[in-house]
Amino acid sequence: MNVRIYCRASTEGQHADRALTSLREFSKSKGWQIAGEYIENASGAKLERVELMRLLSEAQSGDLLLVEAIDRLSRLEHSAWVEL
Repeated sequence: MNVRIYCRASTEGQHADRALTSLREFSKSKGWQIAGEYIENASGAKLERVELMRLLSEAQSGDLLLVEAIDRLSRLEHSAWVEL
């Protein structure tokens, strides 16, 4: 199974390294192939994020998306979730 890992830190003081390491290890333990890693520092309240947009353009049908927690993907309203 192909997975895509998305890690977002909302401030410069936060780092996505721990989450990235954890998600890599989880993928490896399941025998999953990492098809892409997307790391950025950006607010979860904004949909216009470079790495999130890259993930959406590169994702293939059947890919699995891994995030540390749902709020790392987005803090958007329902209408924005529908767009995602």
